[in-house]
Amino acid sequence: MKIILSLILLFLPGLSIHNAKKQESVKLSTFKDVPEELMGCGDNCYLNGKDKTHNILICRTDYSIAFIHLNNRSIRLQADDKVSHHKNEEIYINGQYILSLQKIFNNQVDSEDYDFSGLITIRLGSRIIYQQKVIGEGGC
Repeated sequence: MKIILSLILLFLPGLSIHNAKKQESVKLSTFKDVPEELMGCGDNCYLNGKDKTHNILICRTDYSIAFIHLNNRSIRLQADDKVSHHKNEEIYINGQYILSLQKIFNNQVDSEDYDFSGLITIRLGSRIIYQQKVIGEGGC
């Protein structure tokens, strides 16, 4: 009886590992085409200076909607100030994902426009599934 119980306990951890779901692969991709309703005032986020020069975006906001390409799909997220966040952070949600854009303001270009560096974080529930440093520009 002890041998049978020992064998069962020996194989149980292996079964639970085998049955566990694999973590979803997440890829945030760059894009150039922005929906017309997102043109105008807002923030443009880039991976680096070269992308900024060629206007290749990783994220675009108009302060009420954020637009990203996640796993080769265009995703729109709505601004949500009910979610707890820091002073220089914007939160966007779509029911499945939460996008956080934390900004450090580097340079005020003129009365309305500014440059920033920041961090994009995407969560699925409370789990961080993607994080990326960005540079950007914003204003009207």
